[in-house]
Amino acid sequence: MKKKNADCIIFYMHWGNEYKLTPNTWQKSIAQKLCNMGVDVIVGGHPHVLQPMEMLYAEGGEHTTVCLYSMGNSISNQRIEEMTGVITSGHTEDGVLFSFTFDKYSDGNVVLSKVDAVPTWVNKVGARYNAKYTMYPLESGSWGTEKYNMDSATAQKMQKSFDRTKALLGESLTACQTALGCEVRFAQ
Repeated sequence: MKKKNADCIIFYMHWGNEYKLTPNTWQKSIAQKLCNMGVDVIVGGHPHVLQPMEMLYAEGGEHTTVCLYSMGNSISNQRIEEMTGVITSGHTEDGVLFSFTFDKYSDGNVVLSKVDAVPTWVNKVGARYNAKYTMYPLESGSWGTEKYNMDSATAQKMQKSFDRTKALLGESLTACQTALGCEVRFAQ
């Protein structure tokens, strides 16, 4: 891709162990190799739960790569009540909308300038095979009542989802955003 003059390289990876909240050694090894090869952004999926982000630094070089190991779930039937015996923490209801921005300068240089991850929560209404699913972006934990006018039980589930996502992703997202010099989502 570099030989064909690609401005940037983004990999989407299907990897990781289902329901594990941290990347495994294989994911970390592959991510580092991709960074060393010049990949700019790695976006992962498959574990059905969110996994942290990491700013990787090429071995023996100045190249950096942002890696989001897993974006979590979008629309699925993996609800707390459906996951008995597998994972009952609610993490299978959580995900993120991941975005990134590249800037191209007049000299042709292309730089990753911004990354962000907006927490999402999936609501399920109705019976299992006739259910309707809605994915809600959560700019804050209070959006359940403030923006979406949810009943208190649903709003509380949304708040818990936001809190889980912030706890799992907050530190790693902040580290990547700080390294890039962009706005920090979960600023304290």
